[in-house]
Amino acid sequence: MTRTTLLKHVRSILAGRGLTPDADVKEILNHQRRFFRTRCVDAKGRQYTFKVYLLRVPTTRHDFQHEIAFYHFTGQAHLAQFPRWVAGDRNRAHPWILYKYINGDLFTTYLRRRRNHVPPKLIASLARMLAQYSQLKIPAATRRLLHLNAHRASDFTARFRLYSRGKKGQVLRQYLTEAELEAAARIIAFHQTEKHTQRQLASLARRRSGLGISHGDLSTNNLLVDGDRFAVLDWEHIQIASPAYDVAEIWMKEFSRAPWRNKLVKRVTTLQPDPAAFANLFAIETLLFCLRDIILHDRIIHRLHHRRSKAIIRGLLTYYVRTYRASLRGFTAIMKTS
Repeated sequence: MTRTTLLKHVRSILAGRGLTPDADVKEILNHQRRFFRTRCVDAKGRQYTFKVYLLRVPTTRHDFQHEIAFYHFTGQAHLAQFPRWVAGDRNRAHPWILYKYINGDLFTTYLRRRRNHVPPKLIASLARMLAQYSQLKIPAATRRLLHLNAHRASDFTARFRLYSRGKKGQVLRQYLTEAELEAAARIIAFHQTEKHTQRQLASLARRRSGLGISHGDLSTNNLLVDGDRFAVLDWEHIQIASPAYDVAEIWMKEFSRAPWRNKLVKRVTTLQPDPAAFANLFAIETLLFCLRDIILHDRIIHRLHHRRSKAIIRGLLTYYVRTYRASLRGFTAIMKTS
């Protein structure tokens, strides 16, 4: 389907539902992003969000198909913290979805306006939402559509090997010592051994391993805040993961190191059935994120030529290395890095 044909198709979808888009849909012809998204209004003033995938890349197309399948489930379940599915087609060359518009500001905008000050009530609201959706029960049919893999999610050893071997391992050794990498391997091996022992007691294993739904790419850019309520957008990377995955990711991505992020982690920890086990998981997830981001930003810095841009990336690499070393010492040490 050419962009011109896609434009006609999008217009027919919106016109067939009596929707008027805020944005000019002609942007589809020149849009370079993965998807085009716009707010729409019907004759009764009801607001919706229309989103269509634009590229022809199988991997990212599959991700968008997963997002549509997840929204279909959450819409049927009437879950307020997720977009409410109205219509969509995940099987087209350019999948699309229409969901009820969610009021609110991006959390990034909120933080900038408030100079990173987040009131305790809002931190508590975000913590509750993170704890709740990680425990969301998804029907087997939807799990199959989403290709959710619990075994892969719980295999920290495999994730560590992915980063620490071959060319990626060589990159890491430019920033970390062999002893620091070996320490991480021992921490993860101990956790995996303890987890397998726990499986002998099924109920205890379920409480401690606590694998659940994870956004997979959580940041302040895909959180909407309205009053003291949050909603989460952009679920293309939905996965099964430990309950600490999303918490560690948003903590890592908040480079300002504002106090609210530590308060959020501590609040989420208190909401867990086993706070000590969650704290250990948080330390391991943070450790693995640091390895991933060191490799990523080392690749970026070698592509840059502008001195100022390189200085910014070097600052981030220093941040990741420092945080990695703190994660080797455990949860308390990580909380002291801010």
